[in-house]
Amino acid sequence: MKTTSDLIPEFEKLFRQKLQLNNCKLRKKRQENNYEIITPAKDIFLMYWSEFPDINLIYQAVGVRTQQTGVYERAIRSHISFCLSSIKESPHSESPLLVN
Repeated sequence: MKTTSDLIPEFEKLFRQKLQLNNCKLRKKRQENNYEIITPAKDIFLMYWSEFPDINLIYQAVGVRTQQTGVYERAIRSHISFCLSSIKESPHSESPLLVN
């Protein structure tokens, strides 16, 4: 069975690949388990967790929230779910995964 410390780098690698499809950037913050996601429209989302894989995603209100912001948010949430499902389905993983 994979440990959380094995799953996080696997999740992060896959998540970065998925974000590149939307031309989004993932930046690891100084605080452990905190990431900043920046969209091409300069929207900023904060992704974090206390206990992986219970991931939270929050929109950082740095400007006007547009219809495009919602499109990016749905895509990012979809990428998170996809990545969690992918690592869950990998042969040695047995832990349940959640997305908030």
